[in-house]
Amino acid sequence: MISIGSSLRSLEHFSIEVLAGILKPAWICEAAQAATRPTQRDRKLPAHLVVWILVAMGLYRSLSIHNVVDRVGNLLGLPSLWKSAPTGAAVVEARDRLGFRALRLLLERFQSWLLEQFREAMSWKGMLLLALDGTTFKTADSSQNRKCFGLPGVSRGNRSAFPHLRGLFLASARCRFILGAWFSPYRRGEITMALRILEAIPRGAMLLLDRRYLAWEFLWGHLARGGHFLVRVPQHIRRRRLKRLGTGDWLVEITTDRKLRRRRRHLPRKMIFRELTARIRGKWYCYLSSLLDPERYSASDLVGLYAERWQIETGLDELKTHQGGATTVNRPVLLRSQSPRRVLQEAYGLLIAYNVVRTIMGEAADTKLRDPLHLSFTDSLELIRQAAVVMALARTEELPALYGTLLSRIASRHLPRRHRRNPREVCIKMSSYAKKWKCA
Repeated sequence: MISIGSSLRSLEHFSIEVLAGILKPAWICEAAQAATRPTQRDRKLPAHLVVWILVAMGLYRSLSIHNVVDRVGNLLGLPSLWKSAPTGAAVVEARDRLGFRALRLLLERFQSWLLEQFREAMSWKGMLLLALDGTTFKTADSSQNRKCFGLPGVSRGNRSAFPHLRGLFLASARCRFILGAWFSPYRRGEITMALRILEAIPRGAMLLLDRRYLAWEFLWGHLARGGHFLVRVPQHIRRRRLKRLGTGDWLVEITTDRKLRRRRRHLPRKMIFRELTARIRGKWYCYLSSLLDPERYSASDLVGLYAERWQIETGLDELKTHQGGATTVNRPVLLRSQSPRRVLQEAYGLLIAYNVVRTIMGEAADTKLRDPLHLSFTDSLELIRQAAVVMALARTEELPALYGTLLSRIASRHLPRRHRRNPREVCIKMSSYAKKWKCA
């Protein structure tokens, strides 16, 4: 798991070898230097090493933080990074000294690189095809987390058992990379967050949106920046049909609310969109799009394209359930830290590790000319964890061959996808046990 570079085993040259080909060590040093003040003191846990540890925490979610540090610094068969391993208190102090800005900067740098390297693979008809959606993360029930993030309402009992961190994510619908991530307390809604991050959405991107993002202020703001959208709408939304373009395909005029225009004077009184209706498995669905040209963007293409919005749902499931190891019943807490700053560190580290795994899967798919979405994420994650140990024990000249073997093994985990349905259903609805309060 550790890059030694021949016999060198110094803190200055530390990296996780299986990840270092994608997550450049120079990025980590730059992010650590930008987020911390320079110091002349020799520390057991310098800033760049703490960043690597936090990324490793995102990769090894089933391990305790102490065991992650032990695996990073005391791998069996190699001399230790330290004469005496840092204590738990020293790790907490090092994390507090680092803060979460270094992880956020590293994630943003990584996301920019992904946009440069994979723009063509992530595009549809010359536009970046992105999906925007949100989710929540359960955090440890501490007084600090509860005060910062807040508790959701519940239908049983007087309060929720765990504070919730809300996250908003911009993901590629073609590769499942997380290209934007923003966090807030639970009480802040997704639309409020979306309005604040409009400038961060790449210009000219095509957004696939759920019904909750049917907010004219947000949609018009995205259009003003040269973007387009496809959003599902309920049937009761008032619109006036202007022209029939084809079967289930209309140009419609929508009048914005007067009260909204008083608050947001830049909004027009009337907006023209394209309405698409389709019957899928016996149920009628309705969509609105800003792509008005029926010759270039056919109705059937757009309805089929909207199905790719589910890729962000699958990606969040991979992130929370498979990589994070979080399930509603057995392990409800995904982010284990007791303070908000360390919670955000964990969250950013989890996203960085997820993007690295997805990038390695993309490289593996290219070796066999396969779709990266048809490779097993769970198997790939486990193979990368195994390769981390093997590559740490290997000589430098052996690393390219070992990495090639890793890519070949990941590419062999091909899953032929059948036509799937994704109903909003769960196996276990709730528990009848009495509620246990972790923090009074």
